[in-house]
Amino acid sequence: MVDTHRFKPWLIWALGATFFLAEYFARVSPSVMLPDLMRSFNADALALGTLSACFYLAYIPMQLPVGMLVDRFGPHKLLTSMAILCGLACLLFGATKLLFLGQASRFLMGFSASFAFVGTLKLASRWFPASRFGLLAGLTQALGMLGAVIGEAPTAVAVQHIGWRNTMFVMGIAIIILGIFIGIIVRDKPKNLAHLNTPATKQYGILQGLMLVVKNPRSWVNAGYIGLLYAPTAAFAELWGVNFLRQNYHFSSTIAGAAIGTIFIGWTVGGPITGWLSDRIGRRKPMLFVSALSGLVLLSCIIFIPHLSIHLLFSLLFLYGMTNTGVVISYAVASEINAPKINGTSIAFANMASVLIGACLQPIIGYLLDSHWSGQMLHGVHQFTLSDYHHALIALPVCSALSFVFAFFVKETYCQNSITK
Repeated sequence: MVDTHRFKPWLIWALGATFFLAEYFARVSPSVMLPDLMRSFNADALALGTLSACFYLAYIPMQLPVGMLVDRFGPHKLLTSMAILCGLACLLFGATKLLFLGQASRFLMGFSASFAFVGTLKLASRWFPASRFGLLAGLTQALGMLGAVIGEAPTAVAVQHIGWRNTMFVMGIAIIILGIFIGIIVRDKPKNLAHLNTPATKQYGILQGLMLVVKNPRSWVNAGYIGLLYAPTAAFAELWGVNFLRQNYHFSSTIAGAAIGTIFIGWTVGGPITGWLSDRIGRRKPMLFVSALSGLVLLSCIIFIPHLSIHLLFSLLFLYGMTNTGVVISYAVASEINAPKINGTSIAFANMASVLIGACLQPIIGYLLDSHWSGQMLHGVHQFTLSDYHHALIALPVCSALSFVFAFFVKETYCQNSITK
């Protein structure tokens, strides 16, 4: 007979994590729609970079309010309403022919999606013992990356067969249905929290909790690390990587999307392993160093070594994704450097940083590409040379190198939270 009491926490976590998966494939899907979007909106590279970045214009500033709201009101109703709103935004994006409405719909996607990750980790902290948090953070992030995989090659296939607008309609309807299931099944916490062994903690007001996080220097160091570490994934894998591979290797959109998708497959594999391994050895910093150094080496090879074989290229992209999972450890650090009652706000602060630099890099790379553009166009789409991409993408291994420096200043928590008030 199935033990429903043991199964229920996993079901609740899975529904929240599925929202994170779903918003992620909506987030990255423009990367395989770039030529179609350029034609539909009559936009250049800077405009497309800005269109994609509108997601982050809402997502990033909402992170701190999301953390405070989730800490204060619980994740259930927030995840329900925001999943439905995210689905509606996808429908609007697929329906509009106006660039400003496309930007507005991406903004609404980012606003609603900002609740998915933090809300899911808040559920994990309430429904599971603290000893599993690193693993659950890794699994949650892995599902997000699986969503990114869906947002690459499978979405490229869908776009080819039914068009980018119908693809967005399907996404929107699926996310709305998911929101309904979250509303029916998910609850904020178990009726009896005694088995979670959480320490007695002080109740904080919304602004008081935020001020405690912001005044903690460890929060800022951890934020600097996670932002620089994830920036190359946000800028390369979520937007410009497909076009770079099409230019460098003359891949079709489907093959280029599959290649970029291996980054997220690597993330899907590496996230849970990294979280489990860190929990197992009882330390955080070794994984932070390995992740940053791997990003520096692997990105440099991917971007600057010419004529890699397709097998080696796919392998390097997979390894980059698998080792970029130091981000997961930063989320665990965030949950351990501030009081448990405000861990939602602390995680949200780290999550905001994890996308901030990458979100800024998306239009910046578009600007750098436009600034070196020779004026060549094909079927209404700007054509960039390999030299143009090298000039713009050198920023990515630089970010990895800076994250390695930040890792020296992250405080080792030994997988424990010593703050109980």
